[in-house]
Amino acid sequence: MTSTSRPISDSSRPGSRSWCISIDDLRAFLAVARHESFVAAADELHITAPALTRRIKKLEEELGCLLFERTTQSVEITRTGRVLLEQAEKPVREFDAFREFACGYAQGDVARISFACMWSTAASIAPFLIRDYLKIEEGVEFDVHDAEADLVNLLVRDRHVDFAISMRPEETGELGFVPLCTDPFVLACPPEHALYDREAITWAELVGRAKADVTWDIIHLNAFWPFREDLIRAGIDLPAGRGIQHISTHLGFLEAGLQALVQPLLGAGLSHRPGIRFIPITDPSILREIGMVVRRNARLPDPVVAFQNHVVENVPRLYEQAISGR
Repeated sequence: MTSTSRPISDSSRPGSRSWCISIDDLRAFLAVARHESFVAAADELHITAPALTRRIKKLEEELGCLLFERTTQSVEITRTGRVLLEQAEKPVREFDAFREFACGYAQGDVARISFACMWSTAASIAPFLIRDYLKIEEGVEFDVHDAEADLVNLLVRDRHVDFAISMRPEETGELGFVPLCTDPFVLACPPEHALYDREAITWAELVGRAKADVTWDIIHLNAFWPFREDLIRAGIDLPAGRGIQHISTHLGFLEAGLQALVQPLLGAGLSHRPGIRFIPITDPSILREIGMVVRRNARLPDPVVAFQNHVVENVPRLYEQAISGR
């Protein structure tokens, strides 16, 4: 049988008028195409065959094309109908997924938790927090955002996420902080570096090497301004940064043996190159606090609070695991 389709009239072209196509119309189209029978499709949809016929006719009028060739003995989808069939399946699947999620969420069967992490905790702690939590709580979905620490804190402040695992934020009255562990600044050294065998090094000693084979760029990020203040008060003349901001770029230079890297231990330890040493930096020793950043007086759903409790209980352990052997 040769399939045909009516040309789309100007009045029915997309954009020339509003459409009135429902999910039920698309379900009808899919059912008739699947069964190649109006009677069988009507049985599946629990409607009468005349009602189904009217629904298909309405859809064809809305689209301006013939979807099925009908005879008294057969129903065959047209060439145009085949092209549209795959496109019709997608919104129906998405609607069914939305309805399932919405019903589950309303009944408490689905919990969605949105939190943010600064880069180092996103890579080394967050995946294991989620893995361990899903072993004890099913039906939880997570949205995880990663960024530089000060941007992560802004996500909490602006209500884009429920909370964050980050550094202590600036005191503004809007955010609270639950300290969980401390993370020392170290000098990460590749084996070929001149400082590789040092047991410790002072900040003052590093100043003279900053423009050669040691980078301090991390200190110049906005989130690290309190540590810059600490070093300035200690009389350390901070060198200028080189403009590299992302931790993965720093680690690439480190792993290529091009530089030693001033970095908090958790971030420096993300390097995968064997033989990297993490040398304590002293005079002064500087520690950053890692903890949970929250909105003050926020009322959060019970599943979020339960996961926050899991964070508080497990981040110290996961931090020790992440830095073990470094």
